[in-house]
Amino acid sequence: MTLDYRNPNDWGRSPLTDSALRLQQLLAEASGDIEPVDPDVEETFDYPTFTGTEFLATHSTIDDHPYAAAFGQFLGNGIDPDAANLLAHGQNRFDLISDDLDSPLRQRATRIYDRFVEMNYWPDDDESGHEPDNFTWGEQP
Repeated sequence: MTLDYRNPNDWGRSPLTDSALRLQQLLAEASGDIEPVDPDVEETFDYPTFTGTEFLATHSTIDDHPYAAAFGQFLGNGIDPDAANLLAHGQNRFDLISDDLDSPLRQRATRIYDRFVEMNYWPDDDESGHEPDNFTWGEQP
């Protein structure tokens, strides 16, 4: 896949792709192909969550993941990194694992997910965007 700074669909995917697009844009400005962007304009992007694959490729440890305990549990039980990432953020997307409700992997993921729900792992308002500070694996609500 080739990124193009002029394609609005390429922007806002992740900080990494936006950095690559911004570099393309700066090179085009330097070569005189386009007018420079006003430096006073503040760039603000609401980045989507890293995909699990991208997160693993750019981090040496999962400790930097906002929901590291859940992400690690899903990964450790053989769930694809992208599905594990969505599940770790509290999205019950078990269909990404398998459409078969009797799939052992899907059932395992459901049990892990339900256990995190029982422990109130995800904030109710989900505005904090990070793991609860006082969360300890095995802690009861």
